[in-house]
Amino acid sequence: MYEIDTRKHEPKNFFAGDFPTLPETGVAGAKLEECMPVAKNADGKIVPVAAAEEGKEMAVVGIAAAAAEEDEPAVYYMTGEFFAEALVLPDGVEIEALKDAFRKISIFLR
Repeated sequence: MYEIDTRKHEPKNFFAGDFPTLPETGVAGAKLEECMPVAKNADGKIVPVAAAEEGKEMAVVGIAAAAAEEDEPAVYYMTGEFFAEALVLPDGVEIEALKDAFRKISIFLR
């Protein structure tokens, strides 16, 4: 007759400190997930960051603040302090490879 609906909510700590965040907007060039490191493609659209080629530095512009589909508006953080384990990493991308590139744009991972 009646069923009990059980739901779970597992909060995720994303912000790690008081360092100011600076959001920016753009257009998604591919599907983006919330908390995903992002870069700009040749057309200036926001796309998931790709693994760097050997000997080259990884190009990043920030971390996606919200999910977005291709050609939708995209919001991303250009600065801030975030927990590394909260990031959604694309295949082939390692946290250690991102740390130096993020530091150069004032994004700090804990």
